[in-house]
Amino acid sequence: MKKKFINILVRQYKMAKPILMSFDFDHTIIDKNSDIVIRDLLPKECTETVKKLYKSCDSWTIFMRNIFELLHSNKITQKEINDVINCIPSVQGFEELLKNLHSNNCEVIIVSDSNSVFIENWLSYKQLNYTVNEIFTNPAWFDDKDLLNIEPYHEQNWCTLSEKNLCKGFILEEYIKKRKEHGVTFERIAYAGDGKNDLCPMLRLSDKDFAFPRQDYPIIKLLNEPDTKNKVKAKVIPWKTGSDIWNVLHPKINP
Repeated sequence: MKKKFINILVRQYKMAKPILMSFDFDHTIIDKNSDIVIRDLLPKECTETVKKLYKSCDSWTIFMRNIFELLHSNKITQKEINDVINCIPSVQGFEELLKNLHSNNCEVIIVSDSNSVFIENWLSYKQLNYTVNEIFTNPAWFDDKDLLNIEPYHEQNWCTLSEKNLCKGFILEEYIKKRKEHGVTFERIAYAGDGKNDLCPMLRLSDKDFAFPRQDYPIIKLLNEPDTKNKVKAKVIPWKTGSDIWNVLHPKINP
């Protein structure tokens, strides 16, 4: 009886939102790679150590875990890390884009191979955290010794287009499924990103959806490969600023 009552409530509160907008973080919302910005806090004498670490690690997340340990051993503090992250500029027009999407009843998620500390702190500093419904990224935290820890978001072996710790296409589809179970559907899905790990979610979009690859970044070359072109169903619209994306989406929200 209880399950039947819940099902009735879900049917009563079904809601169709105009757009689910999914963003990468590095080189999409912010105009730098947050991991590289933090790595560059290391003194120059660590350069060779960093190179050796990069060659020895089998994933970027493990590499960054080692970088965080190296930062800690070089007395780089939590405050210094947070301050540098907070100073990273947004891509032109992106702060306005996030606010516009939120105020027009769209849902926004971030799916990123960065980490939760960097993304949450940056959004909070910019007073934009209210514009984002959910963040999917590698969990990170500072321990009581001021060391920044990081763990992989998940470990996957089903998608060769993605890193083993983060299949963005899988995450996007699972989010859509979860929202549907809660009575929320989307008229269109849009995805914006810059790198090779953004190809997977773009390939999962339908012909009514939008793929927004950043102009002059690696994702453009991937989307232009003959084999990939035939697999893309979504409308592909390169962009340089947040305004480019908003100018496409706004008429679809308010036709």
